[in-house]
Amino acid sequence: METKKIRRRFELADYVEEENFLQEEHKNGWKMVDLKLPFSTYIFEKCEPQEYVYQLDFKQQGNDLGEYLQLFEDCGWEYFYKYGNWYYFRKLKSEIEEENAIFSDAPSRAGMAKKVVKFQGMIALAALVPLSYLIPVLLNRSEGRSNVLLALLVLVIGITVILLGVHLRNFLKLTEIIKREELK
Repeated sequence: METKKIRRRFELADYVEEENFLQEEHKNGWKMVDLKLPFSTYIFEKCEPQEYVYQLDFKQQGNDLGEYLQLFEDCGWEYFYKYGNWYYFRKLKSEIEEENAIFSDAPSRAGMAKKVVKFQGMIALAALVPLSYLIPVLLNRSEGRSNVLLALLVLVIGITVILLGVHLRNFLKLTEIIKREELK
């Protein structure tokens, strides 16, 4: 089977863009079969070019996985991939627009975005823990400490600040999605 790889990075808040990307690839005759990390490499297999709808759902672990997947299958969705808490589904595009979305009403779409925001907040808090420890270490730095230690501490703080920036961007984007959906 012919395959191709595309490197493309999507953040937590970019799930709609990721769905559109996967739909466009399928329309061009490539269906997603795998995702390799850490470089976000999507693996596609050659297929018949068709209008497929891709939907992602965010679900944290639970005991009801079989029932969860069965619910989507009963509605015609093919579950084909899982990454972290994201479940990937697809199905042939329907003439009935409401059948082309897992979440066909605004409150459901807002609820999914709220789940992602909550998870994003937990990750951001976890990133703050090392930062809250390292800043006092830097401030209390005595003359006897090496510059290598200082450089490592600054590096860790820099990485943490970058990660928090990514989390803030995702939070703002998800908050915008929630507001937009709640106004509908």
